[in-house]
Amino acid sequence: MAARNLDDLLIFTRVVKEGSMAAAGRELGFSSAVVSKRIQRLEGDVGVRLIHRSTRKLSLTDEGALYHDYCVRILAELEEAETLISQGSRQPSGTLRVTVPAAFGRQHIAPLVPEFLGRYPNVRLALHLSDQHVDLIEEGYDLAVRIGELRDSNLIVSPLGIDKRVLVASPGYIARHGQPTCPEELRVHNALLFANPTPMDSWNFVDPKGREHGVRVQGNFETNNCDALREAILAGMGIALRPAWDVWRDLRQGGMIALLPDYTHPSFPIQALYPSRRHLSQKVRLFIDMLRERFGDVPYWERDDVPAPR
Repeated sequence: MAARNLDDLLIFTRVVKEGSMAAAGRELGFSSAVVSKRIQRLEGDVGVRLIHRSTRKLSLTDEGALYHDYCVRILAELEEAETLISQGSRQPSGTLRVTVPAAFGRQHIAPLVPEFLGRYPNVRLALHLSDQHVDLIEEGYDLAVRIGELRDSNLIVSPLGIDKRVLVASPGYIARHGQPTCPEELRVHNALLFANPTPMDSWNFVDPKGREHGVRVQGNFETNNCDALREAILAGMGIALRPAWDVWRDLRQGGMIALLPDYTHPSFPIQALYPSRRHLSQKVRLFIDMLRERFGDVPYWERDDVPAPR
């Protein structure tokens, strides 16, 4: 790709973002005619039509959608490289706005804040804990940590770990109601359900032979709050399917028992995300680096050599 065409990539991604050549031109300081010519030149370079044009709206072709993803990645990586070079060894400064899931953030990110701000005293950290979906660009966040499949196609993803699930109950519940020996037996147990927003009452398992087991469970308690669900489990109210990062302390300390250990459950990615059309600032990069450093290749909540704090 010739260097002169990097501007064409930027124009192309801005047209996709704004939904029109006129709006993209206003953002970039070009006329609609100039934007149209630059898009035509880019299509000539790649040899395919990237955008369907009509009097009402613009839409990406299949090839255009694929090319757009690559353009976003290329521009973001170039911005990151330029930022790292220009910043050199200067200390990061300014406000860093981060949004994270409430329970995960409270347990695994908030404890890192004192060390991060101790290392970088010129940074002001605004940490937002919420399970609600937040639009990073519209609401002005620099970084998000998210668990699960993504809905944001225009965000750069930095993997942090895997969210593995474990079936748990308290020793008291098992003493009263018995321990299930297969997923199908869960139908007769009281299931404690996480609701976000609807109750997650379909539990899926894979047995040692690779066979899938889907079980519809039911119970007398559901909540959208991880802390409330944890308290219900510890109180012996029933069985729950929970993230390992949420219950690892209780498993180590004996407040909960892992059930059906030979069966695995679907897992989900834990990822840091940042807007692709912004420079990756030094403070964002350093915050992601700290998360990776602390979580490691195998997160500490899955390692037997890491004691659970009390």
